[in-house]
This record gives sequence, structure tokens and C-alpha cells, in this order.
Amino acid sequence: MTNLRLLLLEDLDEEATEIIDFLEDNNYEVIHVKNATEAEKEIKNRFFDVILLDIMIDGKPEGISLGHRLNKQGIEAPFLFLTSMQSKVIFDEAKLTKPYTYLLKPFNKLELLYSLELALEKFHEQSSSISLSEKNAIVSPSFLFVKKKRSIMKVDTQSIIYVEVKEKYCKLVCDEDDYLIKLSLNKIKELLGDTNFTQTHRNYLVNKAKIKEIYFEDNLLVLQNNHKILFSERFKNQFIKNNTIFR
Repeated sequence: MTNLRLLLLEDLDEEATEIIDFLEDNNYEVIHVKNATEAEKEIKNRFFDVILLDIMIDGKPEGISLGHRLNKQGIEAPFLFLTSMQSKVIFDEAKLTKPYTYLLKPFNKLELLYSLELALEKFHEQSSSISLSEKNAIVSPSFLFVKKKRSIMKVDTQSIIYVEVKEKYCKLVCDEDDYLIKLSLNKIKELLGDTNFTQTHRNYLVNKAKIKEIYFEDNLLVLQNNHKILFSERFKNQFIKNNTIFR
């Protein structure tokens, strides 16, 4: 489990410190830059889950200009504005960059957390996980985003050992922890979009990289950490068909 990485564009040290302290207390990794040039350098060199932009940088609307460039470059991260600018003209200009939201300073702490959360949900287009309750999550091919108290944590999907249906929920058993989320097994399979995951039973989805032993006659899989999973005839036959080494 890792923290979400956030890029903060803010030229005022005092305001930046307040934002950074608050977000780090809520399990964000914050990279702070003071101008658009530094911001673009950071974005080029590393991945960010979300970007938070001030608008007026050294007296110029650099945040808006950067927003336009992020769109043109197809940067794969949602961005929000956090600014003291209440001008309708500035707001209309900022709106053209299609930010996920426009927040005013001084910021409300819960509003900022919720806005970042909603930006992630909208960016990953998972309406089924609105508000990321304790039993909801965002699932993408690379990462699983789960709620931990007021924070959102990021889990590498390759750490998933298996997924098991639990009534209206699915239990994701991972290397470090387990997560109970309100998404169907078929939806999780679709969102993972990864051939490393294979269904072995109507109630189980398994990460093939975590398989240690297969007992075809007993319809049994032994996974990492000695987890034992059922292998139904239907899915066993499909598994053998798809994996020529077992034919």
C-alpha cells in the first residue's frame, strides 16, 4: 500500500506549508513546485495521481496556462484549481481548461479531501464507487484505490492474490491486507483488464502470478501464503485450453 502522489503548484511558502502539512497528515505524498516550469519538469519525470494548481503565480495566471498545456499533452492525471481568485472572468478562463473542480482559499479541509476523492473517481469513470465508502474502491489495471479513514490509499493490483465473492461484496486478498468492496466479480475482472487474472470458479478470480501449485484431479489451486482456492470443472477446462503448457 502506498500514498497517493500529488503535485502542488503554489508560489507562497506559507500557504504551501499549510496545504502540504494537511495533505501529508492524510497520507498524500506531496511534491511542491513554485512555478509552471518546475511543474512540467516534475510531470515529465514522474507519475502523479492528482495535480493541485494555484492560478496566480508571481502575479501571472500560470496555473491556467499550465492547465491548457496538460490537456494538450494528454497528461493522465486529474487536476484541480485551489486559488484565492474570486473573479468571474478568471473563473471562466479557468473553466476552459476543464478542471475537475475550482476551490477557493482559505480552503475547507474536508472540502479539499472530498474534491480530490471525487476527482479520482471521475477520472477513472467509476460511478459505482461514488464517495469511496469503506466498502467501495476504484479499480484500474495498475492500481486499486481504497478508503482508509478519511484518506485514499493506493494498492498495486499485482499484489492481489485472489478475489472472492462475499454475498453483495467482493473480498480482495492482497499481499499486505484484505479489502471488502462493493463491486461485482465481473466488474472487477473487467476493470482489471489484465490477462494475469483468471477466473477459476464463479466465486473466485485468481492472479496467475500467485499460483504455487495446481491439483487438477482435486480441482484445487494453492496460491501464495498457502491460500487454497476451488477450481470448478468449467473454468478448469477453460484454463487448460488457454494455457497450452497444461494440455
